[in-house]
Amino acid sequence: MRFELARVPTTNVVSEHKNFFLGGLIPTRVVDVSEKCPYGAAAVMEETSFVDGLAANVTLGVWTPRSSTYYCLSAPPAVLAPAPASEAAPGANP
Repeated sequence: MRFELARVPTTNVVSEHKNFFLGGLIPTRVVDVSEKCPYGAAAVMEETSFVDGLAANVTLGVWTPRSSTYYCLSAPPAVLAPAPASEAAPGANP
């Protein structure tokens, strides 16, 4: 499953494996995406690869690994500043 957060080109991709227990209900740690993507994430993909599923089946679902991929922004997003009063929308009364 991929979650799109922004439609911008990404240059840095970070992949990792996470461990869960009891069929994925109990995580072993909380992930802080800002540590992996200092300028923010454009997308996050969570999947159960073939090897992850095989490991989960061998342990009867007690241990359930998952693979995560973070698509990081290459630069900080631009901060949008409000338009000056002289550039107000046409037809607007000052």
